[in-house]
Amino acid sequence: MAEDRYTYLKMPEEYYYEFYSEGPKGIIKKIIRYRLIQEIPFKIYNLGFGDWDETESDVDDMVNTNNQDRQRVLATVADTVLDFLKSHPDVSVFARGSTTSRTRLYQMNISAFWKEISDASFIVKGYQNKEWKPFQKGINFEAFIIRKKI
Repeated sequence: MAEDRYTYLKMPEEYYYEFYSEGPKGIIKKIIRYRLIQEIPFKIYNLGFGDWDETESDVDDMVNTNNQDRQRVLATVADTVLDFLKSHPDVSVFARGSTTSRTRLYQMNISAFWKEISDASFIVKGYQNKEWKPFQKGINFEAFIIRKKI
C-alpha cells in the first residue's frame, strides 16, 4: 500500500499505536489499540481506533474530526494492522466501525486495496447474515476479520 500515511509511535507490549492527524482542525492525537477478545479456538484481537479525549483520558471512537485527511488516517490504521499481524502472525484482527457508515468506510478501503491485500498473503472475511464469508467486493458486511495465510 503506497498510500501516504502518518508516522506512528508503537508500544508493542501494550498493543498500542498513536499518531497525530494534521489539518484545518489542528493537530489531533489518534489512538489505535488491539485488545484480545477471544483466545479459543484461536486468538482474535479487536482493532479499536479513535481520537484521544484529554478530558476523559480515553479514546473517543464516536467523534468525527473531519480534519480533511481521512485517507491518510485510514492508510495509517491499515499500516498498523499489517505491523501488528507481522509481529503476531498467529492471530486474527477483528474490525467493525463504531457506526454503520464507519464500517462501510473500512469496507471501501479494503476494496480499494484488495489486490495488495490478497497478494500479500492475507485472508479477509466479512460478517453478513450471522456468518463469516470470504471477503468480496460489492457485498455489504457488518464486520471484518483479517489474518495472515498460513
